[in-house]
Amino acid sequence: MSPPGREVEYTESDVIEVFKQRADYAEPLTASEVADRLGCSRRTALNKLHDLQEETDLTSKKVGGRSRVWWIPVTMD
Repeated sequence: MSPPGREVEYTESDVIEVFKQRADYAEPLTASEVADRLGCSRRTALNKLHDLQEETDLTSKKVGGRSRVWWIPVTMD
């Protein structure tokens, strides 16, 4: 039997890669979509997204009562 606790550690770089691998770079994602693509829990994805929002250009917006979408702003020169 494996010891209790996390078996896989997800990094902020893993989350950034989810955003970079999309066909539409400007498409916002929910925490659930990030979690599905990483294969982790929604809570793990949400924690990483909050950390990234504080440390990087990652941005979020509430789109409903409890819904939020996340994206990396696309700048146009």
